[in-house]
Amino acid sequence: MKKIFFFILVLAFQFWISPTIQAQDSTQDAKLRFSLITCDAGEDLYTIWGHTAIRVVDSVNHTDIVYNYGSFDFNTPNFIAKFVKGNLLYFISADTYQNFLYEYQYFERDVHEQVLNISNREKVKWYQALQTNMVGDNRFYLYNFISDNCTTRIKDGIFKYASLNDSLINVPNYREQIVSPTYKGGQPWIGLGIDLLLGAVSDRKPNAFEEAFLPKLLYNRVANNPKLVLKTNHIKYQIKPVEKGIMPIYILMVLLLVYILAANWNARPAVFLAKLIDISLLLLFGIGGLLVLYMSQFSMHTACHENYNLLWLHPFYLIALVTYFISRKWTGYLGWLFFSITILFMLGNYWIPQHFSQAVIVVICLALVLAIRLIKRGRDARFQ
Repeated sequence: MKKIFFFILVLAFQFWISPTIQAQDSTQDAKLRFSLITCDAGEDLYTIWGHTAIRVVDSVNHTDIVYNYGSFDFNTPNFIAKFVKGNLLYFISADTYQNFLYEYQYFERDVHEQVLNISNREKVKWYQALQTNMVGDNRFYLYNFISDNCTTRIKDGIFKYASLNDSLINVPNYREQIVSPTYKGGQPWIGLGIDLLLGAVSDRKPNAFEEAFLPKLLYNRVANNPKLVLKTNHIKYQIKPVEKGIMPIYILMVLLLVYILAANWNARPAVFLAKLIDISLLLLFGIGGLLVLYMSQFSMHTACHENYNLLWLHPFYLIALVTYFISRKWTGYLGWLFFSITILFMLGNYWIPQHFSQAVIVVICLALVLAIRLIKRGRDARFQ
């Protein structure tokens, strides 16, 4: 009887303290606070689109950690080749919130915090998922411009552990969101280069899950959910405004005008200038064509796939560069080939599922004038 009485007493005691333990666990869960951190653009190319991180404050263990999926190692062997190929490994890192802010204070980049309203249970799940990501090879992933980056990794977490309404931010396509920050950030020539490298894939309209693939877009997507945001904090560090350079389209239009005038003027300086532009464009278009070919056909960056610029911007310009000096006849043949394809490309532009900006169109016009110049060079050979 004593043993039975003792057993009943133990059961009663456990039953009595169980609610207390559950209440303590619930209280501990409630001490976790998640915040979406959105950082403004910087001056370096890899910071031009801003940055996204997730902040987790644990009041029980007195920690304040920022998890960052945008880390990479500049000392990685063949860093540039791997980045261009699309097989450069990015990884998640963690640091204290104070240390995280030091970098943005130093580079004068504003930081915006949205404290998220998530249930205690989902906070614990997300926190455990972050801890799992920090272990071993789980830290690493293959970076992708539009589908897997520092923002999409956190966006995926928000969609999984929080509730979002159907209030979209109406992103028309990927291209505009990728290119426009480079112009606003004072690097318009980089923007033009990226615009040329992006293929028809980047002109597709993202769906509701895909559209918040960049920091500002995710910030706006979350801001459209008032019930999800408990409060918003803005930390101002930026002092001087971003200096914007001359838009490439103006310089390209001047170059096009000078090229046409020089090509039609028989004065010796004009003839020399026209030939200099010929050679320069053949070299630039040839190298550019190699890069477009590689990025569209062999790179893992899906945003660059299906690039119709390859029809007029291709490596065959390098062959024409060689024939320019050794065979006027073959230069003329290549000129006719380039001219015909470029004209067909321009006529069929309406049916091509790819957007071409005004600056790109001016570059295409330069390619067209170059092709005419090559044809003329081949024609002149007949009368010599």
